[in-house]
Amino acid sequence: MTHDAIVVGGGFAGVTAAREIALRGRSVLLLEARDRLGGRTWSAVWHGIPIEYGGGWVHWHQPHTWSEITRAGLKVELSEDAQRAHWWVGDERREGSIAERDAIAERGWNRFVEGVHEALPNPYDPLLAQEELARFDRLTIAERVAELELDEEERAVLEAELESVASAPLEDAGAVSVLRWHALSGYSLALTQYTGGRVMLAAGTGALLQAIASAAPVEARLDTPVAAVRVRGDRVEVETRAGELHDAAVAVVAVPLNVLGTIEFEPALSEGKQEAIAAGQASRGLKIFLRTRGSDVFDNAIRPRHPFGYLDTEVLLGAGEQLQIGFGIDAERCDPNGLQRDLDEILPGYELIDATWHDWLADEYARGTWAIHPPGWYTRHHAEMRRPEGRVLLAGSDLANGWSGFIDGAIESGLEAGACAVLNLRGA
Repeated sequence: MTHDAIVVGGGFAGVTAAREIALRGRSVLLLEARDRLGGRTWSAVWHGIPIEYGGGWVHWHQPHTWSEITRAGLKVELSEDAQRAHWWVGDERREGSIAERDAIAERGWNRFVEGVHEALPNPYDPLLAQEELARFDRLTIAERVAELELDEEERAVLEAELESVASAPLEDAGAVSVLRWHALSGYSLALTQYTGGRVMLAAGTGALLQAIASAAPVEARLDTPVAAVRVRGDRVEVETRAGELHDAAVAVVAVPLNVLGTIEFEPALSEGKQEAIAAGQASRGLKIFLRTRGSDVFDNAIRPRHPFGYLDTEVLLGAGEQLQIGFGIDAERCDPNGLQRDLDEILPGYELIDATWHDWLADEYARGTWAIHPPGWYTRHHAEMRRPEGRVLLAGSDLANGWSGFIDGAIESGLEAGACAVLNLRGA
């Protein structure tokens, strides 16, 4: 059976693009490699506790997501702020209030982002001031930090904050990834922290995904990884790894940037796109959940260069037990047999009961966490990766103009790809 459009990838971008095309009366086939929709979002239950193995936080500063939440009639909930803050300077652990630690963080953060108003005057149009942006785009996060005059405590706290954002070694991640998040959050550290860690969907990200996916008639096939996308005259042929062939007038390929290289394109994508795909995006981090015993207090601890150097209490479970969430810069550094030791080295006083995580770096359909682009991405690759290749359109949170790396960026990209596909179909 032929279709008007084929969408490859069933994350938020692909599901949104498929909905937009189908809502305009076109037939859509959605091919997803996993046994579920959602991509790098994944709502699940662990020991009776709902968790998000992938992206989970939303905010009203994210317009596409908030509109979809409103349309679906979903509710959000706010997580508790920490009652105790801990931070490490060398081998010394210091303790105080979140306000006290944030004051230290803000001194370094404000120096890091100095000049961002000129470089990103409209963060939804990241290339608006390319000359100003270029001076930051050439730098890794580590190189930008090295330019700053900071004392030992300011540097340690800033590096820990930046590692939690980067999901990658600071020597690999581009400085603009942080600057964009800051600009999109109203040029404020407090809002940057809030947009990335305080507001969650009460029913989980799966509820929002399902609301989008069920809004229009789309034929979806799971467990169907794609091997090739080939343009044949005025049609696009999509071949699955199982050797099945599907035909459409237009194709939207909405897979993570680090996965694009596993798909054969014929004719080959532009040289600029091939260079961008080879560069990839830098994230290789870890999101881990710990069930611990030790205190009925909301704790938050940060320590640079730790396997999960940002650790925060998510839920108090009673009787001294709690659910903690941690973020690290390299999933390969996570030693399942050394988690108690690692816990002691960032937040001593807690006994590890159990832990769970999904290795997004080893996941062949993700090959990394949220979008953290390397230096030079925006001045060299961003515009080209967003340019349509005739009947083949690329989409995904990694390519978004706005909240790249967030659900909002995926929805934005899906909306754009869906609209572009419909225009393409009208001209077919």
